[in-house]
Amino acid sequence: MSSAPFDIARIRSSPSIAEIEHHAQIGSTSDRALELARQDELNLPLLILADQQTGGRGRGSNQWWAATGSLTFSLLIDSQQFGIGSPKWPVLSLSTGLAICEALEQIAPGGDFGVKWPNDVYCAGRKICGILIESPSAWRGRVIVGIGLNVNNSLTSAPPDVQALATSLIDYLERPLDMTGVLLNLLAALQLRWRELGAVGFEPQVADFRRRCILDGRTIRVSSGPRLITGRCLGIDDQGSLVLQTERGREEIASGSVVSIQ
Repeated sequence: MSSAPFDIARIRSSPSIAEIEHHAQIGSTSDRALELARQDELNLPLLILADQQTGGRGRGSNQWWAATGSLTFSLLIDSQQFGIGSPKWPVLSLSTGLAICEALEQIAPGGDFGVKWPNDVYCAGRKICGILIESPSAWRGRVIVGIGLNVNNSLTSAPPDVQALATSLIDYLERPLDMTGVLLNLLAALQLRWRELGAVGFEPQVADFRRRCILDGRTIRVSSGPRLITGRCLGIDDQGSLVLQTERGREEIASGSVVSIQ
């Protein structure tokens, strides 16, 4: 394999992006996207791609472990280009996770890929991809979608606590992959699902998300604002909210994060 992880000319020709900014190393592609989002004139969607990311961020205070061979990038998009108004932003992470799962199934047909509400993709019961969606405050509908996918970074070199919870495509498939091809598959799948989300809403994606939801039937604990809610997961409703059967009855959670799974 070539020592260069990406074929930039090939990526630049993708119809899914208007512009690319490539870094050999960067702290966080999403931080860079936040800087760029303040500029008036931008060709969007803009892809910020890094060979290596040293300070990737997850939700809250979480950090993304990214060794050499991981695919880390952020997309700065104008949500209005896709017809995704702010009322649809809460389900954008669900649509994104679904698209990534579908892209991975094209790369590894028959693979064991699933989605964890609201922003993770799992492979064979372990996390393989994280998603972070941010919007620069009141900046004309611009949205940043940060994605970290374990591709050619074997988890054998990860800290023990990471090894226990995560996996990578190279470990799962037992072969390295073409990073450019993986990225282009992801970009195409994202474009398809985002355009669908903008045109007709999340409803057509609900059934596909439910089929891949790894939380169904599991007892989970969810942090939502100041609350910790425990219950048996019943999946998602048509609006993308997580549905739990708790001691108090059925409860729909529109936003939050899953902190434990039994």
